Amino acid sequence: MHVIVTGITVYYIPPYDGKTTVTAFKPGFRMLVGDAALTTAKGQQRQLCHRCMPDGGGAPCTGRDTQGLPSTTCARGIRTTVTFPTCWDGKNTDSPDHKSHVAYPATGSFESTGTCPQSHPIRLPQLMYEVMWDVSPPVPNQ
Repeated sequence: MHVIVTGITVYYIPPYDGKTTVTAFKPGFRMLVGDAALTTAKGQQRQLCHRCMPDGGGAPCTGRDTQGLPSTTCARGIRTTVTFPTCWDGKNTDSPDHKSHVAYPATGSFESTGTCPQSHPIRLPQLMYEVMWDVSPPVPNQ
C-alpha cells in the first residue's frame, strides 16, 4: 500500500537573487489566476499547470507539466501549481476582473527576475499554491 500526500501548500517567495526588492501586498489586495470559463488550452496561462505524481520534481510548469488535467491515470495523485502575477500597476488593489491591475513579467520570469511591463512596474513577491490531489479510486468498505 502506498500513501498519497494531499493538501495545499502556499508559498510567499522573495526574489531568488537575494537583492531585488519587492513591495508587500497592500491591505485589501485581490487577484486571480486563470479563467474557469476556458474550455480549451487556448488562452490558458503557463502559470497554471498540472503534473502526475511522482513524475519527478522540478520547477512548476516545466517538464511533464500540462496546462490541462493529465489525460492518463495518475496512480500517485496530481499536483496542480498556481503561480500568481508578480507585477502590479502600483495603484489599484483590485480591478473588475481581479486581474487587470497585475501582470506577469514582460520578459523572463519571476525566478529569473524578469522585467515587469511598463504598465505594471511594481514588483510583488511570488505567491504560489501547490495543490496535491488524490485521484485514486475509493477503497470499498470491508
